[in-house]
Amino acid sequence: MSSPKLERIKQRNPGLAALLDRLSAYIRSQTADGQDYIIPKLAGAALHLTDGEAFVLLQKLAEGGILRRIFNVYCRKNGALLATVDRLEDLDEAAHCDFCDSTHDPSDLKVEVAFGLASDGLKDLAA
Repeated sequence: MSSPKLERIKQRNPGLAALLDRLSAYIRSQTADGQDYIIPKLAGAALHLTDGEAFVLLQKLAEGGILRRIFNVYCRKNGALLATVDRLEDLDEAAHCDFCDSTHDPSDLKVEVAFGLASDGLKDLAA
């Protein structure tokens, strides 16, 4: 039996229940392997879904309080993760890069939408 939060999400989206179960198993596996973030593109590839389909499923879990949407900010030159922010507004702040030893312009940055577990997210994904 899955958690009450996951069951509520599946009840509101009965056509997605099987996909949400598969996604939950994927997230538990990734978390067990030490992954902090779930990337829609990688989740889609693992589940044989498009990036967009994976994003929608992840967003459903975020709307249900299991996940939270975040934005990872990378140095475009070095690929180094510079910051993780919760709000789009926070992307406006310049990110200092220790690898380049400079503060980048926004055009020097790459932003990736990802999802992290909410406060009790792993418990909420229990099978």
